[in-house]
Amino acid sequence: MLSGAGSISIRLQGAGGIDLRAGELVSVQVLNRLAGARWAVGIQGRVLPAFAELPLTAGSRLLARASREGGRLVLKVLDRPDSALRELALREGLPAEKATEQILAAFLAAGLKVQPGAVRQVRQLLERLRLPPQRFARLAVQLLEKNIDLASPGVDALLPLLGFGEETGRRREGGRRGGQAGGSAEAEAELRGSLAGSPGGEESPLPLYNHLRGASEHWVVIPFRYGELAGTIRLLHGPAGTPARRLVLIAASPRGGRWSFVLSRRQEAEGYELHAFSDRASQPAPSRQRWKALAQKLQNLGVKSDDTIRVDGDFDGFSLPWETVHYRGVDTVG
Repeated sequence: MLSGAGSISIRLQGAGGIDLRAGELVSVQVLNRLAGARWAVGIQGRVLPAFAELPLTAGSRLLARASREGGRLVLKVLDRPDSALRELALREGLPAEKATEQILAAFLAAGLKVQPGAVRQVRQLLERLRLPPQRFARLAVQLLEKNIDLASPGVDALLPLLGFGEETGRRREGGRRGGQAGGSAEAEAELRGSLAGSPGGEESPLPLYNHLRGASEHWVVIPFRYGELAGTIRLLHGPAGTPARRLVLIAASPRGGRWSFVLSRRQEAEGYELHAFSDRASQPAPSRQRWKALAQKLQNLGVKSDDTIRVDGDFDGFSLPWETVHYRGVDTVG
């Protein structure tokens, strides 16, 4: 079933237990090609076989709106996801603000059904801990995806740890801001204490987070301290017995400046592709030269590198910004 010229049809054999109402936004993840024009797609944590007339891109995630046509469930990819998020916020009685839109985008990126109560809970948590939604909304939503109650006592310690080095908006005791400890030794001791657990003998919640699988993806987060740099290593696990599908390295300096490196498996061939992001619009010449030198060395190892250092304003720490929408139209017929 085509929705117009240049559209891509995805036909499913039955709705597979998908719970959608007309007008609702949903995230469709293209998992992998099965054979020929048959693909495996993920919707609301379910993996379903599908048929597409035109090629899809494995690993892409499509933002679509649900409707019913002739008794069939149809999902149409949106050309302007930002305006759709504002519309969704207003329809659900949520503030049409940037923070709310970032949280809604995190729900859709995780493939979770948008529920106003859960959105408000995430927003209240981020506001209470003074954590920026752009960098921490996806982490908070992942807790829900792993069935971790946001009201659990350990969440207040776990969430900043998952974004270690990025808590620039969180005021700590003594007037210090997160990720800006007084010295390297002090900062290392602080990280060791967080990983060891609370003084009361409670274990750190980080191992539990890493052990639990999400509905559609399984991310493992490892915080680190290397000299004055603080950050995280994030691994997206593939199916059992296969290499990791993505590695994200995020590092921040107490003097300011954050870098993110995203290493992903290339779908069309063996090997990996590397992208770099920075929180600064322009980079000094030494940084650009080091990036080119690193890219050249990695090329010898079969890693294809993007020459552009991109501003990370639309990077949530997990998904590449352009992975959200790839096609003008997709119909999913149930």
